[in-house]
Amino acid sequence: MDSYEDLPKEPRFPLEALSRLAQMLTLVILASLVPYAIPSLRDYQYWDRLDPTPLKLALRMEAPASPVKMPEELADKPPQPANAAAEDEAEAEADAEAAKVMPQDLTAPPLAPEADVPGAAVAADKLLTVTDDQLGDQKTWIEGNPHALDGFIQAVADLANGKRQYVRIAHYGDSHMANDGITDVTRKMLQRRFGDGGHGFSLVHARTAWYKHRGIKRTASEGWKITNFLNGNGTDGAYGYGGVAVEGGPGETFALDSQKHPVSHAFLYYRSAGKAVVSVKVDGKNADALQINDAAGVDGMREWKLPLGPHSVTWRVTAGNVRLFGGALETDRGIVYDSLGEVGARGTRWLNANEGHLTTTLKQRNPDLVIFNYGGNERIDKITEAQYLERMGKVVNRFVLVPEQGGKPQPARSCLLIGPGDHGVRKAGKVVSDTDIIRIIDWQRKLAKQTGCAFWDSRAAMGGEGSMGRWVSSGLGWADYAHFSPKGEAFMGVATYRALLRAFKIASPGVTRPAAPAAVAISPPKVIAPIAAPPKAEVKSNSEEKPHHAARTKPHGKPSKHAKKHRAHHKPKHH
Repeated sequence: MDSYEDLPKEPRFPLEALSRLAQMLTLVILASLVPYAIPSLRDYQYWDRLDPTPLKLALRMEAPASPVKMPEELADKPPQPANAAAEDEAEAEADAEAAKVMPQDLTAPPLAPEADVPGAAVAADKLLTVTDDQLGDQKTWIEGNPHALDGFIQAVADLANGKRQYVRIAHYGDSHMANDGITDVTRKMLQRRFGDGGHGFSLVHARTAWYKHRGIKRTASEGWKITNFLNGNGTDGAYGYGGVAVEGGPGETFALDSQKHPVSHAFLYYRSAGKAVVSVKVDGKNADALQINDAAGVDGMREWKLPLGPHSVTWRVTAGNVRLFGGALETDRGIVYDSLGEVGARGTRWLNANEGHLTTTLKQRNPDLVIFNYGGNERIDKITEAQYLERMGKVVNRFVLVPEQGGKPQPARSCLLIGPGDHGVRKAGKVVSDTDIIRIIDWQRKLAKQTGCAFWDSRAAMGGEGSMGRWVSSGLGWADYAHFSPKGEAFMGVATYRALLRAFKIASPGVTRPAAPAAVAISPPKVIAPIAAPPKAEVKSNSEEKPHHAARTKPHGKPSKHAKKHRAHHKPKHH
């Protein structure tokens, strides 16, 4: 018999191998949690409501569908040095995408220069006549207060009839507006139809490199001190018309170049910090300098008249200190569309601005229509519905209500709230709409009713539930399921234009039209269908401080009787 030692031994439990397996599983779990700590890795958040679909993708080493990379400039960071070649390439790409979807319905004759010119009335009627085919297959329209846009529509009718020179639109918003992608398309289409009044307002500096303006070149020195309405980091709450101010002394510069676009007026908006001198060069030649002799804290505006043509204007502080809010390049006549977006913006943060100062800066630009296009960032804020309606209601009133002049009440500015586009989140292997964005849109509808503004649901125009997932898959959105690609921006710019255009179709004052309905029901399409594209001095100064363009603007047309009656009885109250 063999000894006990010779008997076969039972296999030992593989503790070492099990330990290694446990370590590997721990690393996998920890790695899967990293995207929850780093927002930019949101697409790799695989553990979502125990959904097995993302885990299957991970085991097969497949990434979530991300057909378009999100621009790094969308990160909330200080301005970076400009890469001119990259910016030119991005703008060319955006222009190409816009050309593909901008419709060929802008065949009206040029605006009549004066109301009494023969044929002017016929030309105006043609401009204001909107046919169904010009609206394409879009089915989501402006809803709510049927008279909220009466003043704006009357202003456009007066422009078309030669009774005024300008119609101004102020479009406020967040990152979707900050790069001028959507607004540039809407601006071009309105200007092709009703006249090109110039590019409009531009900030000196913004907080991120994402801030851009299409069709002009903006440059500024790096020594300016920046304050903004988002952070509320200014001691006096004076952030200007666009919400971002810069302050600096001798050597600091700001320049706007219209490139190939003809302009005939340049404007600078500022706030005195005591006596100062700002030199001016137009196309490299000296022009009349801006002499500031006011005490500190006085808001001002200065205009330089130019011969019509492409121009570059450079302002340089040569003595003292001055705060600048921005500048503008414009022509003699037409639509002026100010794009006023800021990355990370919340509309409620405008409460950080001094109310009296804001009233002054709005009077200087004097917009006929104010558009509020916020919501994408508020969806993650800890705020109740009551708090949102109260705070944003105050903001809307500050922008829309016009102070009495000479003891006489003034009509409120036309106002439009545009709800945020769809924001996607992953659920059960699919991209669905973020419930928080739906909640914000619901609040904004109530806000529009509370303030007497009109409302347009851009999410419904995208296709409603889960639409951002479909847009990303189609190359219309970025991989963060929140922002639009250049192609998507072009689609949204066209949709915004058509939404405004339909308002003329149903309610244009001064032209025979059916009465406006109380509201327009929403019937969201799956996605907006593509549409065929169209074929693609001597300087005078005016240093008087007066309401914007008073010296060259004819009296504004009177609002319609409906608008007067409605505003008189339904004028929103200050909170």
